[in-house]
Amino acid sequence: MARGRKERSDAARWSGATKDMARGRKERSDAARWSGATKDMARGRKERSDAARWSGATARFANILFSGPCNLRCPDCIGRRLVPRPDNLDRFPLAGLDRFCGLLRRLGVTQVTLTGTNTDPQLYRHEAALIAALRARVPGARLNLHTNGVLALRRIETFNRYDRACISLPSFEPDTCRRMTGSARVLPLARILAAARIPVKISTLVTEHNVAEVPSIVARCRALGIRRMALRRRHGDPRRYPLLAGHRPVRRFAGNPVFDVDGIEVTVWDFGATTLDCLNLLSDGTISGAYLLERAS
Repeated sequence: MARGRKERSDAARWSGATKDMARGRKERSDAARWSGATKDMARGRKERSDAARWSGATARFANILFSGPCNLRCPDCIGRRLVPRPDNLDRFPLAGLDRFCGLLRRLGVTQVTLTGTNTDPQLYRHEAALIAALRARVPGARLNLHTNGVLALRRIETFNRYDRACISLPSFEPDTCRRMTGSARVLPLARILAAARIPVKISTLVTEHNVAEVPSIVARCRALGIRRMALRRRHGDPRRYPLLAGHRPVRRFAGNPVFDVDGIEVTVWDFGATTLDCLNLLSDGTISGAYLLERAS
């Protein structure tokens, strides 16, 4: 009889323990489920807030900007004038990428450029994965690479995954390159163009170091098969170098004059005069609508 009472007592006690364990599992399951629901609700509120904030935006293109160490040391790098932001060269997914892609979809922006504030986008360690993610998340995405070209040949397979590329070229003269980039290495443009399977545009920052070379730079690019160039005035420089003397603009783009120089389209780009709306994803996840990065917040 004593054994029977003991067995019944044990059965009752372990029956209660089983119920407690089941209740604990249920509570943990509910906590996990509602935690996910809370995150979804927060994400939904954030997306609605973005939609309201950017509802009147007229952005025509977007930039994803990288920050971190660079393979050149350009004295006129825009990053020297900006508020420091965290290194994101080894981060995937990028901070704010989901929110940014959602905003691009809502605004119908498909032109997306990968560029840098103080580094080169081809130094990004997840470049191919990011290209794939953008094509998956932004229907009809047209992806542009803006690079210094140093890694173009080494990463040519990834280079060719873009829809087009813009390469910064300061000069074809070693001494001028050294003054403008910290390296006397002249970009092997002919080899890059031979390996490229996408359209390539050349962008040349004009300073006191290369202004006298501008006609020869344009002529050599034309001889190599380049069909589009930009001559960029240094932002904040009061000197107005006369560029493309003897040529008249054939049209204007975003407030900048566009010239036809013996079959090559050359835009003289003035950042301060440019009338373009864009969206920028900065390395800390900030989304800015300021074309001039100095005004990004």
